[in-house]
Parts: sequence; structure tokens; C-alpha cells
Amino acid sequence: MRFLGYHVESYKLFVFIVTAIVAGIAGALYYPQAGIINPAEVAPIASIYLAVWVAIGGRGRLYGAVIGAAFVSLLSSWFTGGGAPDVPLGFYTIQWTDWWVALLGMSFVIVTLFFPQGIGGFFDKLVRRP
Repeated sequence: MRFLGYHVESYKLFVFIVTAIVAGIAGALYYPQAGIINPAEVAPIASIYLAVWVAIGGRGRLYGAVIGAAFVSLLSSWFTGGGAPDVPLGFYTIQWTDWWVALLGMSFVIVTLFFPQGIGGFFDKLVRRP
């Protein structure tokens, strides 16, 4: 873009300022909604969840990220909210509230290995088949 005559630094600065303003407004609006802010709110797990949502849903398409966010959030609520039944093994009982993060990691690895374009890419392949 620089060779076409655009001032790239100006555009970068503009985009950075706009995103900083949006992030500031989001932070200011979060407190009245949540009622409290604690250090756990800025933990890296939020960024990790975003990456997992996009990887599971599908990179390169907006609906893939939406599918991934809905899929992971609904499963997270189901497993950690007590919706999934515990699995008694005799010597140990699998409680999904304890194993949810491991299950999320395994699903991330499985989707990355077998569906590199995510769930959205898998649906695209199903639709494009004759």
C-alpha cells in the first residue's frame, strides 16, 4: 500500500485509536452490567477462548466464529452447569465440571487435525458437494 501512495502509518494509527476507544467504552460499560471488576477479568483465558472459538468455528468467515462461539459457549454451560451426567467408573467418578477444560482442549486438537477449516468449513464442503 505504501508503494501506491498511501500513508500506511496514518491508517494504522487511526485504526489503533478507534479500537482503543471501542475497548475503553466496552470496559466502561462492563462495570455497570457486571457490578464488579476483579483481576480475573483480564486473565489470558479470555483471549484463549477467542482463539478456540474461531478455530473450532472456522477461520476466514464471520459465521464460523459465530458458530464456534455458540458451540463452545453452549457446551461450556451444559458441562459446567451440571447438565451432563457424571460418569461413575467404580474407582473414580468423572465430573464434567472438573474435566471441561481438558474436553475443550481435546476438541480444539481434534477440530484442528480433522477439520482444518473448522465446523464452518465442514459445512461449506457439505453444501458444495454435488
